[in-house]
Amino acid sequence: MNNINQRFMNYIFGYLTCIILTLSAYFLATTKSSFWYLIWVIGLLAIVQFIVQVCFFLHLSFRKDDRARLMVFLVMTLFVTIIIVGSIWIMNNLNNRMMPSTKSVNSYMNSQDGL
Repeated sequence: MNNINQRFMNYIFGYLTCIILTLSAYFLATTKSSFWYLIWVIGLLAIVQFIVQVCFFLHLSFRKDDRARLMVFLVMTLFVTIIIVGSIWIMNNLNNRMMPSTKSVNSYMNSQDGL
């Protein structure tokens, strides 16, 4: 019974911490602060909230029992990061190759007869 109460208290603490972090990010975003200050502080709050959710809701830790789940989570995070960064890189590369510059379009139009 004590284990169930401890787990319930961990869920409540994690939930309240996430609510506080979300509300602090919201109220910070509504202030008239500088853009880069907001980016850094809200990014930091997002990282802290990610760590809280991983620890309290996914139950990932460095204990011996949880190491296998932690490794699976880290490999999955690596794969997702590779897919996202690779997709953005490919789309940016295709955009640069497929969209001609204004100078090349004007040069092409001037070289055509009858235009």
